[in-house]
Order: sequence, then structure tokens, then C-alpha cells
Amino acid sequence: MPGAPAAGTNNIKVAGVANFDAGQTIMIDTGTSLKTAVIATVGTAGATTADSSTGMGAIVIGVASSAGFTAGQTITIDSGANQESAIVASTSGGGSATITVAAPLKSAHAVGAQVSGTGITLTAALSRAHAARAPVAGSVPTPGAPNQYYRKGVSAKK
Repeated sequence: MPGAPAAGTNNIKVAGVANFDAGQTIMIDTGTSLKTAVIATVGTAGATTADSSTGMGAIVIGVASSAGFTAGQTITIDSGANQESAIVASTSGGGSATITVAAPLKSAHAVGAQVSGTGITLTAALSRAHAARAPVAGSVPTPGAPNQYYRKGVSAKK
């Protein structure tokens, strides 16, 4: 997760959504901050931050990583009063990753602004805040208990 999801939110942004499915129980964070949650809906991938400031009217956003973003995808840029949506026209990776949007941006955005897909919506709000870059995982061994792997389209035995 690139941003730090606050307590009370039921949506988290993730770099990839390939191994997540509605109804799946996932683990968020580690150690004493570890929480489980159930996925309500899986949206689109992409979770990064702007690595350079972007002026109003720009169509190219310099990002930390363009992984997970695809042409035609709707993304959200920034938060609060500066938050806006845009359609991805193209992406480029490597050392100077960028996302090019289909129409000029309506606002300026600072270095570190969140750039994300729609992410994963949970069935219940998070009870606590989690740090930026906290891991989100499913299908992970559960030490001290029987493993509870999740396979898409297969119900867990109870």
C-alpha cells in the first residue's frame, strides 16, 4: 500500500489485484499491527506516488513505479481538495517511470501525492490505521494453526 490507510476506511490501494477475490480473507500489516479483513470487491491495480511535482495542465506524471497501471484505466491522483480522477493513456517503466493521462490535469500535485487504481474494498472499515507500504497478503501459511490457503473459486472447508 503506498499510502497509509486510516482507521475507518474500507478501501486500500494495492500494486496488484491478481490473486485477490471477493469473499477472500486477507491479512494486512505484520506483527502486533496484523489484522484480517474480508474483501467485498476487487477494483483495479496500481499504487504508487508521484516522484516529481506536476503542474496544472500536465499530461505526464512522474511516478515511483508504473507497475499495475494500464491504458484505459481510471486512476485517482492526490487527496483532499487536490484529488482528481484521470484516464491512463499510456505508461512507461524503468528508472524514469511515468503515467501519461488522456486529458490535462486540473490541479497541481506535489511530490509524494498518491496515484492509484480503485484498489480493494473491504466488507468492514479498518479498526486502526496502518503504515504506508504495509503488506497485504492472502494465501499465507498460518503458524500454529492449519494453513488456510485461498484458491479462487474454491470455498475453504470449515
